[in-house]
Amino acid sequence: MMSTTDPTVPAQHQPQPASEQPTEQLPHGAPLTDAASTAAPQYGYETPAYAYQAAAATPQRTTVKDTNTYALVAIILAFIAPIAGIIFGHLGLNQIKRTGDAGRGLALTAVIYGYCTIALGVLFVVMYIGFIVMIIGAAASGSYYY
Repeated sequence: MMSTTDPTVPAQHQPQPASEQPTEQLPHGAPLTDAASTAAPQYGYETPAYAYQAAAATPQRTTVKDTNTYALVAIILAFIAPIAGIIFGHLGLNQIKRTGDAGRGLALTAVIYGYCTIALGVLFVVMYIGFIVMIIGAAASGSYYY
């Protein structure tokens, strides 16, 4: 008796009757496939059964006792004395990097707020001094604008 399949000839894909087709339960929330994804695959490519959806990272809840102490002190001092907020913020960031404590956002906020406050303070002082020098220069020249 002769075999119906020849190993040298590639196998033809024969559709199976509906009762013999395997079924697979898709995970909850998996999108249904559309006509483009069910088309015949191109050479060397395989069509995925469903798109992979990564689970969103849920934020971890922390308490005050888990938060880095330097970070808490830094955010408080940033509003009172920005230089102290910067110093404690950097100390807190270094400690958080070493130990893995919570509070990186607090320390980073204190550092950014402290630098911005100092930059705006320096800008104000430079503009104030420039304005005073301009007034004195105008008064000394003797020319008055009415």
